[in-house]
Amino acid sequence: MSYVVKWRLMLTTLPVVVAVLVLKIFIFDHWLGFGGVLEFSDLTFVLTGGVFLVGFMLAGTMADYKEAERLPGEVVCSLETIEETFDQGVAGKPSLDYRALRGFVHETADAIDAWLHRKSTFEKVATALDGLAEGAHQLERAGCAAPIGVRAINEIHGLRRSLIRMSVISRTGFLATGYALLETLTVIILGLLMIAKFRSLLAESLLVALIALIYVYMLRLIRDIDDPFEYNEDGVAGAAEVDLEVLNDYRRRVAARVDETKQAE
Repeated sequence: MSYVVKWRLMLTTLPVVVAVLVLKIFIFDHWLGFGGVLEFSDLTFVLTGGVFLVGFMLAGTMADYKEAERLPGEVVCSLETIEETFDQGVAGKPSLDYRALRGFVHETADAIDAWLHRKSTFEKVATALDGLAEGAHQLERAGCAAPIGVRAINEIHGLRRSLIRMSVISRTGFLATGYALLETLTVIILGLLMIAKFRSLLAESLLVALIALIYVYMLRLIRDIDDPFEYNEDGVAGAAEVDLEVLNDYRRRVAARVDETKQAE
């Protein structure tokens, strides 16, 4: 992860923290002369409830995130196995077009990458999977041993299942009612900070800034984690996305093998 991606969420949250701090110190305290009506210690219960809700939402989104971390590796494993199965099927079967079979795998890997980076739709991935299935049927029609064709079909099934799961994780948000409560509670806490009294300006500045940073940052982080496949055409769109380097490595390897096959012919 690059330095910019690592700190993107923090850097884009700081303006909100500065705005809250300015609102409290310069507008409420100095301009309006509002000294506050609540002791900061009175907010303990509300802050504790907010921490509990943040932990609950974070735990829920992390469950899908941990699963999402495994999915690119499972996708690549299925593609590798399908390619190896095609290699086994082609051996001793000169009627089979090995370059076309390996091309099916290459096209599928590229289609998955394009779909993840919002360059194409899932329908293109489904079409590429149909190409893999056609390759498996070609093995059967060419008279390859039955286990080879069955193995290819099973791997295609597992690949399709992993891709659909990736799509569901990306499109489905975690517990919208929980987000509604967390957002409401964050606004309430920031509002209570505006009417709270502090013992000194230094304590006021530090506590308001720190609490605003924690709640706003965690709210945005949870939303970011909720979609671990948030990419765009330029690469990573969010700050907490699953690493696709394993897929990129495989795409380079299969492309090199396709080129070797063309040169050999």
